[in-house]
Amino acid sequence: MNIFENLLTSLKRASEVSVSIMKPRDEGVITHNLMIFLFMIQNKGEIRTREISEHFGVTSGAATGIADKLENLGLIERNRSKIDRRVVTLVLSEKGKKLVQSKKREHVELYQYILHDFSEEELLNTIRMLNKISDRIDSYNNRGDI
Repeated sequence: MNIFENLLTSLKRASEVSVSIMKPRDEGVITHNLMIFLFMIQNKGEIRTREISEHFGVTSGAATGIADKLENLGLIERNRSKIDRRVVTLVLSEKGKKLVQSKKREHVELYQYILHDFSEEELLNTIRMLNKISDRIDSYNNRGDI
């Protein structure tokens, strides 16, 4: 295996094991995938239903169903554009914000426990490298080249 294959294998494994420790904590009415979606809304501030379709690879009808479920649970709100009433954005409700903050705290505490023996320097270097990789991927996605 070359170094890039090793990198891809390591990133995939890190993602999979990360999900494996978070997923059981996110089950119940709000599944792990719905929590990921709520975190996505928090990070972006607002999203359109189309972005749900693209992110999860589902039809627009399924995306609307996801939004309906979260709205019925009081976790998101739909906002219509005043300029173009056809445009609807989804934002976290206060209840949704509280849930995301609670889950975020839970995840941070879990990682603090798991990584307690890593030095601050090791953690900072890991953060820098992961951010650098993410920035390069974003750059590639946005311009089509590096």
